[in-house]
Amino acid sequence: MNHWDEKFDTKKYIYGELANEFILEKFSNNTDNNEKIVLLAEGEGRNAIYLAKLGYKITTFDMSKVGINKQIELAKKENVSIDTNYGDITVSDLVEVEKYNYSINIFGHVPNEGKQKMFNNLITALIPTGHAIFELYSEEQLEYGTGGPKDKSMLYTVDEIKTILKNYNVKIHRLEKVLIDRYEGHMHNGRASVIQGDIEKIM
Repeated sequence: MNHWDEKFDTKKYIYGELANEFILEKFSNNTDNNEKIVLLAEGEGRNAIYLAKLGYKITTFDMSKVGINKQIELAKKENVSIDTNYGDITVSDLVEVEKYNYSINIFGHVPNEGKQKMFNNLITALIPTGHAIFELYSEEQLEYGTGGPKDKSMLYTVDEIKTILKNYNVKIHRLEKVLIDRYEGHMHNGRASVIQGDIEKIM
């Protein structure tokens, strides 16, 4: 049982069952256009289930089999279908390329040496004009202590992400460090410093 299996090994959803606020901001309308979304490090499934209820075709990846089982349980509870997959989001070519309209990472932090490959999976998964959406903790989050890794190298700066994105043909619609309030289960509670991104893959 790995670190995340141990964290998720409870009947409670440690980040809650409601979707992240940034996801609610970016996705609020139902769709019937057969649009596909892949979510990296989706954990217990709160965002995946919300988006499936809007009509999106959902694929998830996570390193926790316990978390994946909770995704499946929540999907059954909400009467939606999602495609769950076990996988390390820092492995090259984890996700099928040019398949998805959207790729998402909400607080799916990885070791410093895996950041480039994680973003590679986010970007290459997209069809041209597809969007990568993410909310990740900034380095300043260590001052707040309301969630996220305690290892600074796993956190981000805007400039760091800009440097990573230079390797791809993308348009930055949003890439900003902001202070937000998050009340997501018992793991994310209070004021937090995050970096929010909306990155479009160019033709």
